[in-house]
Amino acid sequence: IMTRKKPLAAAVIAACLLITGTGCTMLPAGNPSMGIIDIVPTPAPELTSTPKPTPALQTPPVATASPEPAVTDALAAATPDPNVGLPPQETPDPSKPMVALTFDDGPSKKTERILDVLEQYGAHATFFVVGIQLEKFPEIVKRASDLGCEIGNHTYNHKNLTKISPDEMREQINGVNRLVLEATGKEPALVRPPYGAGIKDETVKANVAYPLIMWTIDTLDWSTRDTQSTLEAIRKDMKDGSIVLMHDLYDPTAAAVETIVPELIEQGYQLVTVSEMFAAKGIALEPGKYYRKAFE
Repeated sequence: IMTRKKPLAAAVIAACLLITGTGCTMLPAGNPSMGIIDIVPTPAPELTSTPKPTPALQTPPVATASPEPAVTDALAAATPDPNVGLPPQETPDPSKPMVALTFDDGPSKKTERILDVLEQYGAHATFFVVGIQLEKFPEIVKRASDLGCEIGNHTYNHKNLTKISPDEMREQINGVNRLVLEATGKEPALVRPPYGAGIKDETVKANVAYPLIMWTIDTLDWSTRDTQSTLEAIRKDMKDGSIVLMHDLYDPTAAAVETIVPELIEQGYQLVTVSEMFAAKGIALEPGKYYRKAFE
C-alpha cells in the first residue's frame, strides 16, 4: 500500500505547483505511520514596494507686465546718456584725429546703404532723425543704434522752433524721444534744430534742454544731389574735430559716403559719434548751448 501512495503523492504535489504557482507544504494526516499526506498550498509572499513620493505641485510664475519706460521731458535738467544700453565700444584715441559724420532728416531706405558702409569699416556716425520718418523705419534706427551710432533728435516733423509756441516745441522734441526710446531702448541726448534755427533764441533754449548741435562743414547735398560736389565739400575743409552735415535721403549722398569713409580712415581719421568726439576732446556738452566743432 505504501508503495502505491508515494507516486500518488508526487503527482499531487506536481499538480499543486502547476495550478497555484506556489510551493506546497506536506502535512501528515491521520496516523503518520500510514504515510498519507495532506497537500496544503503555501501562500505566496506579499509583494511590497516603497511608494514614490508625489512631486509637489509647482505654481507657475505669474507674468507681470513690465512698466513702459518713461520719456524724458524736453525741459528735463539731466541730459540722457546716449551710451546707456549700448554694448561696450572702443573708446576713440584722443591723440589721433577724428571727425563726426552726421545725417539729418532720415531715416529712409538710403540709410541702409550708409549703414552698410559704416558697418564694413567699423565706423560710427550720428543720425538726427525726424519723427514722421522714424515711424516708417524704426528697424533702421535700431540697426544704427546697435552698430554703435548715435541717434539725435531733429523734431517730429521738421518744424522751425522759432516759429512755434513753447508747448509745441516740447511736443516736437518729446514725440521723437518717445519713438527713439521705443525703437532703441534709449533716448536721444542731442538735438539739432531744423534749419539750424533758434540756437541763440532764449525761448528755444529755455524749452529745449539739450545740447544743440550744428556743423562745421555743410555739404549742401540736399541741394546739389551730386556725389562729387559732396566729396569736394568734405575734402576741402576737413580737419580734426569737424562735424560734417549730410542727409540720408539721397543716393548721391550714400555714394559719397561709400567713398569718403575709407578715404578718411586711410588718412588716419577716426569716424565717431558727436558725443564720442566731444568726450574724447574733453569738451562737456551742456543743455541750452550750441556746438559747431570740437576744436578751437
